[in-house]
Amino acid sequence: MKKSAQKGNTFLIILICAAIIIGVAIFFAVSSPKIASLTSPSTTPDSTQETSKNLKTYTSDNLKIAFNYPKGWYIDEKDYDIMITSYSTKIGENVEPSDGQIKIFINDYSGCFPTLEEDLIDPACGQGKKKNKIISKDARQTTGGEFLKYTLDSYDENQRVQYFFQKGKKILDIEKHPDPSQFEKEFNQIVDSIRFLP
Repeated sequence: MKKSAQKGNTFLIILICAAIIIGVAIFFAVSSPKIASLTSPSTTPDSTQETSKNLKTYTSDNLKIAFNYPKGWYIDEKDYDIMITSYSTKIGENVEPSDGQIKIFINDYSGCFPTLEEDLIDPACGQGKKKNKIISKDARQTTGGEFLKYTLDSYDENQRVQYFFQKGKKILDIEKHPDPSQFEKEFNQIVDSIRFLP
């Protein structure tokens, strides 16, 4: 009688242990993809969050900005420079985009003169003899500020296009490679979502 009770207790203990092991295995099998999807190769979970099924939000503590960018794209930030790419790379690797790819830089802009336009005309801060000429200026108001596109007749090139995002005295310098790109819609989505943080 004692032997059958002991066998029953042993069987019950083995059954409970097996259930725990199976439960732990199922937990890790289900949660692993979620953990992998939260940590993309070039962003930290604290600075990136999902905003919709096609966009994520990135927050930069250094530049004090936030913006949306397409899921599946990559972000790397270093020394007040943010690089957004449609392919995997890091700042400093100098991997240029190939056909069907884009690289975007956002960084803090600082100039010598009181206005952005004076800086564009005289990029040498008054030290150079040659100056640029502004051919055109396009401005678009967004919810977070104003997006500016300048076309310059440059003394060292034929023509150059430069992009900026401004709110009050805060100015961001934005670069896009190649320009124009097949990702104009995505570029505009990023720019239109930029907002300065308090």
